[in-house]
Amino acid sequence: MFYDPRSEPHGLAHTPINALVVPRPIGWITTLTPAGTVNLAPYSFFNLVSSGPPIVMFSSGPRKDSQSNAEATGEFVYNMATFALREAMNASSAVFDPAASEPEMLGLEMIPSRAVKPPRVKRSPVQFECR
Repeated sequence: MFYDPRSEPHGLAHTPINALVVPRPIGWITTLTPAGTVNLAPYSFFNLVSSGPPIVMFSSGPRKDSQSNAEATGEFVYNMATFALREAMNASSAVFDPAASEPEMLGLEMIPSRAVKPPRVKRSPVQFECR
C-alpha cells in the first residue's frame, strides 16, 4: 500500500500515521511556566533519539503548554509513565487552564530536580532532566 498524507484522503476517523510506529512510548513531560507553575502532560511523540550525547525530544502538535514552557525556559523533565501510574498519566492529558498545575490538581507528589528547575514525579522510577 502506498499512502501520501499530503495528498491522499484516508477516509478513516483519525490519521493512520499515528498507528504506523508502534509501540510508541509515552513521555510524561514536566515543565514550568515562566511564572513558575508546574505543568505535567503526556506526549506520545517522545523518545531518546541519541545516547552520545544523550538527546531527548518531544513533539507537540497542535502547540501545547509544555512546548511553550520548554521553549521559554529551556528546560523540561521526562518522567517514565509506568503501568502503575497510568490513571494519573491519562488524567493529566485533559485540557487544563495554562495557569493550572496538573500535579496539584491530580494530587501527584513532585520532588525537586537536581540540575533543572522543573520538578520530577516522585513515583516515576526514571526521570531525565533536560536542557
